Amino acid sequence: MKKLLFIAFNNFSNLHFGPTAKVFSQCRAFEAHGFDVELLGRIGSDTAIINDAENYRVTVRHKPVINNVRARNLIDKHVQIKDIKQHIKNKSYDACYIRYDFSDGDFISLLKVLRKRCKKIVLELPTYPYDEENKYGIGSKVRIAVDKIYRKQLHKYLDAIVTFYGEHKEILGVPAIVIPNGFDFSRMELVKEKLPDDVTHIVAVSAMREWHGYERMIEGMHNYYADNSIEHKNFILHLVGEGREYGKYKALIDEYKLHGHVLLEGAMFGEKLDALYEKCAIGVDSLARHRTGVDVLSSLKSREYGAKGIPFINSCKVDIIDDDFPYMLRVPADESPVDMTAVDAFCDRCNLQGDMRFETAEAIRSYVEAKSGMKQTLTKVVDFINR
Repeated sequence: MKKLLFIAFNNFSNLHFGPTAKVFSQCRAFEAHGFDVELLGRIGSDTAIINDAENYRVTVRHKPVINNVRARNLIDKHVQIKDIKQHIKNKSYDACYIRYDFSDGDFISLLKVLRKRCKKIVLELPTYPYDEENKYGIGSKVRIAVDKIYRKQLHKYLDAIVTFYGEHKEILGVPAIVIPNGFDFSRMELVKEKLPDDVTHIVAVSAMREWHGYERMIEGMHNYYADNSIEHKNFILHLVGEGREYGKYKALIDEYKLHGHVLLEGAMFGEKLDALYEKCAIGVDSLARHRTGVDVLSSLKSREYGAKGIPFINSCKVDIIDDDFPYMLRVPADESPVDMTAVDAFCDRCNLQGDMRFETAEAIRSYVEAKSGMKQTLTKVVDFINR
């Protein structure tokens, strides 16, 4: 059996966090393709070999040296790289798959060691290009400035770069493998409850970054309820998550007095999030990817809504969704408020009343799963490694 080393600079303490769940799904998919997978990540500040969501072994234990979360993440990554180099010094692997977390001197030094221990090294770039989405905040600006210097060396050590959309033949001088962003549908159940008749619940789940653009929904709700010439439906928008834009959303909700129509739910995972999905008619994906120069999206959230069987809204093309797919509403890729009358009409078109919801949900899930099941999407990567 071929051995694959999977390196993720994630803190796996929160097992429900989207990127963490995705890494576990990828590892399971590689195992389904016949690999013996060793996953190296972090549990808090400790470097660990992680076998699955409930089973890990700490290889090196470290005390956090600073309380600031962002600074600690940088220090933890530096320490993790040192530990990984020590861990693999007498080992060999058929391949290494790395989830990218910016280049710096430490990362390049790790690649030099991996080059001696791994027959092939594949790097995953979840978003490319990624410069624009890292222009917010001093910390991100510094990290991207350092990355621009050191990423020029990546071509010396990598055999391929995996990304999720575009027609790239190569990226940063490295051959590119373009695949859909995969999702493990076996870990998420289809919705199974009828929707309420007297209210339309909408859910938006994210880390609340600038490119999610949920202020467009809030502005749209404000315009909708300020227009006395139309008959108003009862919409309730649930904003799930925490992040840089939380304060902006709260200020707008307060300004427009939308407390009964827009709810800040905070972080939500597992059974609690599943219960919210059950009563939500539609989901909201990113509404402002134009701010980061992305016009084709391969988001995990589109897969998650698809796995639940929930129609969703986006502002740009989704890689696996054809233009005639009836269960995605594409709003303009600009700064305009979302037209809630269009959202209302979209809900009507999706046939979500009564038992019809379940037929719609099955159609959505079947469509999305056929194009983005995790094992299927990794086939091109596996074929490359096996060559």
